[in-house]
Amino acid sequence: MTKQRLSSIELLRIIAILGVLVDHVGMVAGLLPTGGDIVTKPLASIANIFSLSLAIGSVDVFVLISGWFGIKATKRGLARFLYQVFFLIWIILIFFAIYSPQAINSSTLKGSFCIYDGYWFIVAYLGLYILSPILNAFCEKATKTQFRFLLIALYAFQCYFTWLTGYIDYYKGYGITFFCIIYFTARYIRLYNIKFIQNHGGAIFSAITIAITIITALGLRYTGTALRMLRYDNLMVIISSLGVLMFFLKWQFKSKIVNRLAMSVFAVYIIHFNPFVFPYFKEGVLAIYNSTSGAFTTLFIFLYLCLVFLICFAIDQLRVISWKMINGRIH
Repeated sequence: MTKQRLSSIELLRIIAILGVLVDHVGMVAGLLPTGGDIVTKPLASIANIFSLSLAIGSVDVFVLISGWFGIKATKRGLARFLYQVFFLIWIILIFFAIYSPQAINSSTLKGSFCIYDGYWFIVAYLGLYILSPILNAFCEKATKTQFRFLLIALYAFQCYFTWLTGYIDYYKGYGITFFCIIYFTARYIRLYNIKFIQNHGGAIFSAITIAITIITALGLRYTGTALRMLRYDNLMVIISSLGVLMFFLKWQFKSKIVNRLAMSVFAVYIIHFNPFVFPYFKEGVLAIYNSTSGAFTTLFIFLYLCLVFLICFAIDQLRVISWKMINGRIH
């Protein structure tokens, strides 16, 4: 019997993938303002920074969810993960080979085998999945003191040498090392029932998001940089992501629609960031920014991202159906 997923967490996963899309909109449209923009267009600039501050923790949220519930690695689970990745990547490759062969080059072909910067999350999460039995064994056997010491050591190293000074660059949170750290963080909070963050998740998320917005705006205004605020490995981003996870864990409900949509969250990432598809995603974003302004831009971008989600969901149903057919034959 399949265990019923928490719809609140599935909804959080949907919101998180929309956050990833917002982050990519920011990358395409250049939402991060300059110091001059903050002076001449303060409201629009602060709104853009705030939207990026809301979205930046989305990747951390996915890994924290995995850490909270614990990855239970199996050969079948690994096969399902790899099947989703390569089914979607290769069906896109076949489509473009037939209808737009001129789009095929060495770069897009490499992307079809995950040798592509845009698919860093797939590689990092695959590594986390494979290592999860070892990580889980440590979490179960270590004492609370040993576990706490490990987390303090990891964060001290991470915050000083990678985030603050950049002396050692672990890809700014784009990699397996960082994923292991936040996986451990979620496991620790659940195993030892850290009440403060569990009881005040919403307030923590709200306060830190506002703080990140203010610090980023001041940094851009007076130093010309975002002061490393809008990075996955920023401790403030990690804590705010924990806060939103705790908030959704308290808010529990059941919805078959939410759970069904959430099944394709990973597909949204795989499809829209595919090297064949992403140029079209960019064109859509830029078309909206070039033809609208103000609140209409925000509205149309939101509708566009929802449309992207639904298209990716529809395409992913081919994968869902084919996986069920394969499972049926195996059984």
